[in-house]
Amino acid sequence: MMYIRCSRLHTRAAIIAAVATALVCVGAKSQSGSPPPGEPVKVAMLDLAFYGKRANDLQPNDSAMAMIATGAMRAALAQAQGISFVDSATVARAAATPIAQSASEGKPCNVIVACARSVGQQLGAKWVVMGKISKTSDLIWIFSGELIDVATGKLVLDDSYELKGIASDMVPKGAQVFARRVAKRIVAGDSTTVQ
Repeated sequence: MMYIRCSRLHTRAAIIAAVATALVCVGAKSQSGSPPPGEPVKVAMLDLAFYGKRANDLQPNDSAMAMIATGAMRAALAQAQGISFVDSATVARAAATPIAQSASEGKPCNVIVACARSVGQQLGAKWVVMGKISKTSDLIWIFSGELIDVATGKLVLDDSYELKGIASDMVPKGAQVFARRVAKRIVAGDSTTVQ
């Protein structure tokens, strides 16, 4: 009878030790800046900017391509597993604050990395996504996108894609390709800079 009690005590002690070790490991992981497994990562995204100064021919609706790409990217990131996506109205309010505006130095917040980082800091986001759509000609557009690690200010992704074809088809596809790369990097938790 005594042996059984001893085994139960040893078993309870082993369970308590295992639970304590697990809690310490989870606590250490949380303190390292990475969320515990299963907890979504908070991500903010600024509206994509339109740049048409180098276009050989601007049309009245060309700037709408930035809104279309923004919508495509937001939709793709909102569906990604492991990401808690900050809504666009909250991001816009943070971008309009005096703190963000001073970081943008008089330029639109969505084209200045320091301003985007300020937005991420205000919202408690780990990552900020920004980018722009540039028109070269009616058949050639450029999608540029950046993923910023808010804690360090590093550009973790800095991609540029040449999109050839009908803009209304190609621009959203470029945004979706970048959104997949962003989601993969965020879920992996990798903040090393990519050149």
